[in-house]
Amino acid sequence: MRRLFCRIRQRRSMNVMNYNTMIRICFRVCFKQFLFLPAAVFLSCQSGNVEISGKIGGTANTKVYLERQDVDRIVAVDSARISRSGEFSFRVQVTDPVYYVVRVGQEAAVTVVAEAGKQIFVEGERFGLEKNYRVSGSEASELVRELVLHLNATTTAMDSLQKRYRALPAEQVHDAERERLATNWDSVVAGQILFSRNFTIEHATSPAAYYALYQKLSPDRFVLSPVDELTSYKAVLSSLMAFYPESSYTKALSGHYEQIRKNMQSNRIRSLIEQSESSLPAIRLADQNGKEQRLESLKGKYILLDFTLLTAKAGASHTNDLKQAYAKYRGKGLEIFQVCLDGNKLLWEEALEASGIDWICLLDPEGAESRAARSWNIQGIPANYLINRQYEIVGKNLYGQRLRDRLADVIK
Repeated sequence: MRRLFCRIRQRRSMNVMNYNTMIRICFRVCFKQFLFLPAAVFLSCQSGNVEISGKIGGTANTKVYLERQDVDRIVAVDSARISRSGEFSFRVQVTDPVYYVVRVGQEAAVTVVAEAGKQIFVEGERFGLEKNYRVSGSEASELVRELVLHLNATTTAMDSLQKRYRALPAEQVHDAERERLATNWDSVVAGQILFSRNFTIEHATSPAAYYALYQKLSPDRFVLSPVDELTSYKAVLSSLMAFYPESSYTKALSGHYEQIRKNMQSNRIRSLIEQSESSLPAIRLADQNGKEQRLESLKGKYILLDFTLLTAKAGASHTNDLKQAYAKYRGKGLEIFQVCLDGNKLLWEEALEASGIDWICLLDPEGAESRAARSWNIQGIPANYLINRQYEIVGKNLYGQRLRDRLADVIK
């Protein structure tokens, strides 16, 4: 078509009739192409049948179930008796891509993406099906399989490292091995996050990218944190809005994305308001149960804001000093808000469990690069500030007897 226009420009000596003839020819070519493209798009958006079939070993004469994975629930759709040879077949009708789960009993399940006109074939063995299945006839389903198998390998490695870590005797001679295992654990987690992040970028136009956003390392932890990986969420949402604007998954992701943005914005605004009311920098971190804890929520109480390394060799002695002070003054309104800058979550969780701490103790995931520590001008560890009921600093870097004496002066 571009060459056609070039020829028109080049033939400046043609008469008006020839020029008009060429324009009509060009218009007809463009019009045919214009008609063809919307027709293809229109047809691709129509509802159509999808066949989901397969062959699963070790399942002769048992039942297989087909479940639809909606945004907020799983809906039973159909069931069938698997043949003696392990074969089964379902037919569904879809408009936009829909996630379905093929389930044999409770222990074996495979997720596929049903797209109009596709013939999806699943095969494998019943026991360990999630780790050894194969799927064909659907590129999106093959990508979901890639996601599932990669996450399975990651969680298996994490569990293995954690078991080996916890099996080590408590003696100091094993500290180096503990550090090595904890470092490996962090590396495995970081590798999974990088894989999932790259996957959403490379396959943003595939329905499988939606699946990648909501995979979890544990029941309370997404692989791609909605706050930390907001760019990935935006990329996938933009693609889904372009290709499947009416999909329930697209609408759910759009709502989730907007809620994340609103929460982040309201947190920033709230922080600015609170900091304008007080000269003390705000701190917000999640505790070991994932619940957000805020320093400013303790206003009206006596607060010992403590920055420490819980896993350091001197950590036990420091913790014992705090325990003595807390036991004596907690009944008089003292609260300890402890921020740990330990670099490894696994080591920190073990130290937290072993210490028997019952005050607010939080791990800053930024570790040595902690913005909270910088905002409070922390130059060394441990460090602390004593804050009175008026939310004013009345002591700094108090330890041992000096801490107890200052608490006696402040808390009457």
